[in-house]
Amino acid sequence: MHILKQEIVSSVVGQKTETDVDGVKRCYRFGADFIGFAGHFPGYPILPAFVQLLTAQTLIEEHSGRHLELVTVEKAKFHLPLQPEQEIEVAFHQRQVGGRRVYEARLGVVEGLASAFRLAFVEKGESQ
Repeated sequence: MHILKQEIVSSVVGQKTETDVDGVKRCYRFGADFIGFAGHFPGYPILPAFVQLLTAQTLIEEHSGRHLELVTVEKAKFHLPLQPEQEIEVAFHQRQVGGRRVYEARLGVVEGLASAFRLAFVEKGESQ
């Protein structure tokens, strides 16, 4: 497993919860020494967008039991910066859009919605 994914998994707080038939949520807390903060930004660390996407993907893979490759990111909005030690709730809802399976993901903190985006994947080794 990629070291960044390993550190994401190590940052889990509590149990995964199914919110409905097609939805799941889980909380994460990334410490100040989390590799994802390295260089982004010195003196004011914030969680990069790609780490937010990878965290959602990691939860989706855990729930589905499949290894996935990201194909598209749509409707991405980043509202609040995510900093070390914040408890971040990551939730996704799976749905069909135009004949394909997509995942609507949201990351939230006490202050509110931090980011939201739609992700589409293929299973590793599968063609698009």
